[in-house]
Amino acid sequence: MDQLLGIDDLFEAAGRYGYLHPGYAEAHVELGAVRHLRRSGAWLLTRPIPGSTRLDAQVGMPLLVCRDPSGLADDLAETAALADVVSVTARSDPLAPIGETTLRDAFPDVVRVEAQHFVVDLPSFWPARDHRRAARRALQRLEIDIEEAPASRLDDWTALDPRPGGAFSPGDPNDPADAADHALSRTALERRLALPGCVGITALAEDGPVAMAVVYLAGEDAHLHQVAGSARGDELGAPYALFAAVVEDMAGRGLHRLDLGVAGGSDAAGAEDAARFMSGWTERTLPSWRCGRVIDRVAYDELSTQAGSTGSPTFPAYRDGGSA
Repeated sequence: MDQLLGIDDLFEAAGRYGYLHPGYAEAHVELGAVRHLRRSGAWLLTRPIPGSTRLDAQVGMPLLVCRDPSGLADDLAETAALADVVSVTARSDPLAPIGETTLRDAFPDVVRVEAQHFVVDLPSFWPARDHRRAARRALQRLEIDIEEAPASRLDDWTALDPRPGGAFSPGDPNDPADAADHALSRTALERRLALPGCVGITALAEDGPVAMAVVYLAGEDAHLHQVAGSARGDELGAPYALFAAVVEDMAGRGLHRLDLGVAGGSDAAGAEDAARFMSGWTERTLPSWRCGRVIDRVAYDELSTQAGSTGSPTFPAYRDGGSA
């Protein structure tokens, strides 16, 4: 008997599970133990705490994504039974329909807006005139290659300069969720790039790749996961050509929204330039929340004291000072 496919089945068939894909979570097992949270459908990674025999946990790599947000609080309550887990942290997905109340139920110790993500409404996408002009100029000198499950591009990716927290990347180099990318082995990175729903967009000059973006499809939306580039690419205007290609490709797939990430920068001037670049693609921003839940309060306070970070606004406090 024929059976109608549910929306989740359609997304699975289309490879649109993004960060929820089991293969994405499994690529992180070399960093710690990966557990599936059965009610919410999220993935939890436990990892060693530097200078300690204890562990803490992170939900989502890099963003908290789940199928059923209402089950998240009960899922995390059960982590109290996990051996040696001191605290749980997460950074919410700005595209996810998770309200502040639901987040506070799951993370009673910390829920605060950490960053504003630039989000493109794909059906109505229309970049600023200067950006359109810059993209056209760059595309006269560059070619764009788009590849599904772009594991074959791994050498190109590693040869370029990933820029977490830089002007054209959604990452944050001080966040363990982003730092994990740089701790993964070549094999793990290759496995992630080989997943269905992973798309690689590469800007090519005559002498080879000069910039590349990795995007993960997620239902009717997509996340720009990371961007890599070279000085040569900057000279040729590759960031403009690359972002234009990413947005146009995602819109052509019938998706609704694209998370471009945050405007990074190593200093105030760099952050200002990055914000100007990002706002040329979209003026809409949505918040990402930093979330935290203490499981073992005594151990948490002891570790924070040992790290000299008691009272730090960082969560967890014992990872303040770049120890994460």
